Amino acid sequence: MRRLGICALLLCAATASGAAQDNGPAAEAAPTRWLMEQRRLNQQFVEWFKDQRYAESAELAESILRRAEEQYGRDAEELAGPLINLATVQRVQGEYRDALFHYERNIAIVERNLGYDSPELINPLHGMARTFLRMGDAEAAVEPLARALRVTHSNTGIYSLEQGRTRDLLSELSLVEGDLEQANLHQRVQVRAHERRYGPNDLRIVPALYKLGEWYERTRQTGLQRQSYAHADRIIQAAEGEDSVDRVRALRGQAKSFVKESRREKAEEFFGRALGILRSHPMQDLLAQARLLIDIGDTHTLFNRSPTAHENYREAWDLLSADDDALDARAELLQYPVIPLRRVSLPVQVPRERKNPSRYDSQPRAGSVVLQLTLEPDGKVSNAQVIESDPPGMIDDLAVALIRNARFRPQMRDGEPVRAEGVIYRHRFRWHQRLEDESDGGSPVPSDPPDEERPIEYPGGNPAEPASPARDSRDY
Repeated sequence: MRRLGICALLLCAATASGAAQDNGPAAEAAPTRWLMEQRRLNQQFVEWFKDQRYAESAELAESILRRAEEQYGRDAEELAGPLINLATVQRVQGEYRDALFHYERNIAIVERNLGYDSPELINPLHGMARTFLRMGDAEAAVEPLARALRVTHSNTGIYSLEQGRTRDLLSELSLVEGDLEQANLHQRVQVRAHERRYGPNDLRIVPALYKLGEWYERTRQTGLQRQSYAHADRIIQAAEGEDSVDRVRALRGQAKSFVKESRREKAEEFFGRALGILRSHPMQDLLAQARLLIDIGDTHTLFNRSPTAHENYREAWDLLSADDDALDARAELLQYPVIPLRRVSLPVQVPRERKNPSRYDSQPRAGSVVLQLTLEPDGKVSNAQVIESDPPGMIDDLAVALIRNARFRPQMRDGEPVRAEGVIYRHRFRWHQRLEDESDGGSPVPSDPPDEERPIEYPGGNPAEPASPARDSRDY
């Protein structure tokens, strides 16, 4: 039925366009009507894509592309947006060859119409690099990223702020190749670009320092994480004073680094400073205060200080209960959280190391295991069982064994931590099939929508703003 609905929509648009062509001067309105129709259909595509209805969004993307070709011709620059959207959803579905074909076609059209150094080349070049990375071909990802960087430099200079997305992908590529220092370099270059633009002590470089701190936190470089946030904190204090509410994020980042080093008292000190600033500010931000109280509670939970942790959680609960607009946040943070506080080292690749890669399929496949947990008020896992896995049995026993060592934020009811049963925890991983295996179980790994590359809301315009990444076990 959905397919018929899409076809009916396009047929109506085609009929309207054909009628315009028969009306003499009214024919000039046909492109405008098609553009409006294209935007409406494209918005439908974006909504389906965000809802992970990939098969339907791929079908609609193909229909939009065909209509655009009818309106503008097969080599028109107006095809760039539809081609990017189609390639993106194909990449997400694991249809890598088709995705690469449409990215390459996009690049050829942009080169013919806008030139070999057009900024419009950057999106498809990023898409190609992401596709190669998902295919496990890091070597092939190098050239499109190198070209994207050259295009950016030729348009906006070596120290341009616009190179950030390319540098982020180069960092990912370096991680795949095991070169952490090179990955760090691509992140630090972005801070230097901000310093060249604004000066080393300007408040406008603080977001770049936060981004660098988050990178170090993700890659578990705790000392460098703290240095980045401390640098941001010094700039804010010099510009706005010790009581500036803008210090809260910098203090929180430093506190989290102390937690990683098991320095509980230092972590509490920095969380406490941030909380003191918020409490003394004329404009009371109850949600921000509650989040810090939860951070402090999480710290006590990790260090087996449950009574003190429960006091912090109760205070946060009371703050969030005082504002009707904060009830959703209360549910997410305290009522139904599934948030591991201690890292769960479940495998993200099976086998972890391929000592003889030639014996395995180079293209990774998607795997997942769904666990049902019982969480105690102190955050410990008292029971775990697998309720779903694909491929069945591949990491089931290992997942159960490892998840028992995790520590979760406890769930609360009426302001009190309680025992929670039936908590669902999903872990996704990639696996490589042995070539001698007869079964082809599993399907090519689908990618989550990337942060920087999203469907284009309006063909020919800029990409939509990135959405927050979906939370699953890989985020921790």
